[in-house]
Amino acid sequence: MIITTGGRSGSTIVSYAKRLAITSGIPYISRNGVSIQSLKEQYQDDIVVVGQDRIFISPLNATSNLFFHPNIAMIQAKRLSKGEEEPLITTAKLKEGMSILDCTLGLGSDSIMASLAVGPSGTVTGVEGNQLLYLLVKEGLASFSSGNDAFDQAMRRIKVVYADHFTFLSQVDTDSVDVVYFDPMFTSSIESSSGINSIRGQALTTDINQELIIEAKRVAKERVVLKDHWKSERFRELGFTQHRRKTSLFHYGTIEL
Repeated sequence: MIITTGGRSGSTIVSYAKRLAITSGIPYISRNGVSIQSLKEQYQDDIVVVGQDRIFISPLNATSNLFFHPNIAMIQAKRLSKGEEEPLITTAKLKEGMSILDCTLGLGSDSIMASLAVGPSGTVTGVEGNQLLYLLVKEGLASFSSGNDAFDQAMRRIKVVYADHFTFLSQVDTDSVDVVYFDPMFTSSIESSSGINSIRGQALTTDINQELIIEAKRVAKERVVLKDHWKSERFRELGFTQHRRKTSLFHYGTIEL
């Protein structure tokens, strides 16, 4: 991929784009009035665009752009504030001060909810192996403003790591976090925007297998949590207790340690 700026960007935005290019190891290309479509055709690559208010990705093989927006998490947070149950928090038994490792960060919604649950004294680490998503979500979590201070602070507290989750887990100390979490649904054929679908093929395809779960159980002190389709055989094959949810396509499974 390459990094460039919006159509009319001042020196501050240009400097930010150049710094982002250096820290991420992605080439910076000056916009010079050239359209994003022309840049995609010229370089045959995805384009990361640094604008005045946000960063977005224009995937090579898609007509729609991909923005960071925690819309699902914002809806869930409103329900949580009204006293409604949030399935991840309940299933993972997340409480103030706990630590959770989200091995499938995706667009960050689950990590945001986990951060709200564990609070300032807890820790949330999100691992993402797709460089486009990593860059988009890392910058989005650090800068997006929802208008809700508690929600924004929850986003800022999440540590985002660019890595394959098996490699990362294998390097983490034993019993170093309370909960290890997986949501492989993000990489399946859920209906979503063309922007998401266009970069889905670039995501790392490390499966949720027995070897990975063995590492997860080594790292987690309390439990390993899996979110998957209700018909998934992973729950049974990998030793998870499936928590069935009526009317929901997605169930959670746990391995208590």
